[in-house]
Amino acid sequence: FNNHRKTQREERVITNSERASYIRALMDGLELDPGTKETKVLNAIVDLLEDLCLSMDELEDDVSELSGQVDEIDEDLGNLE
Repeated sequence: FNNHRKTQREERVITNSERASYIRALMDGLELDPGTKETKVLNAIVDLLEDLCLSMDELEDDVSELSGQVDEIDEDLGNLE
């Protein structure tokens, strides 16, 4: 088997938004009849998935920002001691 060495062509992490876009593209490739109830449900599910991914991206950005602020506060408190 492989000795698990990393190569230059190492796989990168795919974001949830990219995965949702991929699923959307797969659905589009199926060329489903847009008038059927099943297609409408699938489209609604993928729309929701895309919205949830955008919300998660925003939350991750907010958490990162807050983490930076907490680090700054911690550093300031350390300087006061």
